[in-house]
Amino acid sequence: MPAKNLEIEPVDLWRLLRASGVKYVKFLIVDINGVPRSETVPIDMAKDLFIDGMPFDASSIPLYSTVNRSDFVAYVDPRAVYIEHWQDGKVADVFTVISDISDKPSSLDPRRVLNDTLEQVRSKGYDFLMGVEVEFFVVKEDNGKPTLADTGVYFDGWNVTVQSQFMKELINAIAEAGINYTKIHHEVAPSQYEINIGAYDPLRLADQVIYFKIMAKDIAQKYGLKATFMPKPFWGVNGSGAHTHISVWKDGKNLFQSNTGKITEECGYAISAILGSARALSSFVAPLVNSYKRLVPHYEAPTRIVWGYANRSAMVRIPQYKMKINRFEYRHPDPSMNPYLAFAAMVKAVMKGLEERREPPPPTDDIAYELTNAPETPATLEATLNELSKSFLATELPSELVNAYMRVKQNEWEDYLTNVGPWEKTWNVITQWEYNRYLVTA
Repeated sequence: MPAKNLEIEPVDLWRLLRASGVKYVKFLIVDINGVPRSETVPIDMAKDLFIDGMPFDASSIPLYSTVNRSDFVAYVDPRAVYIEHWQDGKVADVFTVISDISDKPSSLDPRRVLNDTLEQVRSKGYDFLMGVEVEFFVVKEDNGKPTLADTGVYFDGWNVTVQSQFMKELINAIAEAGINYTKIHHEVAPSQYEINIGAYDPLRLADQVIYFKIMAKDIAQKYGLKATFMPKPFWGVNGSGAHTHISVWKDGKNLFQSNTGKITEECGYAISAILGSARALSSFVAPLVNSYKRLVPHYEAPTRIVWGYANRSAMVRIPQYKMKINRFEYRHPDPSMNPYLAFAAMVKAVMKGLEERREPPPPTDDIAYELTNAPETPATLEATLNELSKSFLATELPSELVNAYMRVKQNEWEDYLTNVGPWEKTWNVITQWEYNRYLVTA
């Protein structure tokens, strides 16, 4: 059984890891961009850190704190521990929650923000389950630019793709880590793949998304490849999404469950709120300048804020196999999102819908890209930040976090304009600035 599932005191977890042959502990901190930071400590020296927390310099991590108030502490979350089996099982990766030196919880800790959001929801009697389809490219790199590593197609069955070597090792590592995956396959674009991580508690799901990205990047290097979660690394082919499946439960009942082929009232309220908040939500689910080069017509990424049954061109799709419905699929997110902040924002939106009980607009059967009278996704990162500043999310999420997030994203947008040029002239080309900034770190 993976250690992440054990309800255990931190010091007992340390003993268990030491007895199992772990030699090093990597304490993971996730920054506001969703990028994992870490400190690695030999297991024998880690005992006190499991008990008292790991002190670190928060001023060196974007927007956590300033240099004059830089002493923070990362506390082990015993439910979120993974073993690097692809590294002979000698390294344990431990996710943490953050407090300042006076033990005040940090409102800039993305994991804590999601955890607190879910606790608020549970206090009202609701539970969420989420799953995510993480798409990514496996590429070669030539002078700082990605090149295709295979010419595979959707559901490719030939053993001549990357899948025949790198992918087999990755699949084994996923299983050994205890990630709740259901399947993995070649996606539409050359060198593009998808892993489905099944329905799970959103906090654990977010951990698994981050850990999968760590794992994929690490194993790819062994084969002279790069796994990139940059939303649109190549113009002219599909970009990568992170389609998120959502259901809401109360008193052990799935409020979205239907055997009639039509959505329930509660599902409709949730969809209404997701669509109504979509332009602001975009800042969290499509967080990069490059994200908006994915959100263009005809590449299976949503450009119109509509929903439909079994309609993959819509922003919200209702999976409808044999007329049974148990969730909705939000197709807006991409894999560069910080999953903790994105999931927290989605939960806030859905709860707003359940409380306000507003009917959704009619579903569309049409190809959404061709609709001329439907609201559109924001065209740029700057546009969605303007929407966020006016949204209920700006007050529902911690204000300190929202202000910091908007500041770092506005700086990102301005840096693009300064170094690349006007969006109107560059929206349809992937630039070296984007490769330098996103290819490895997204």
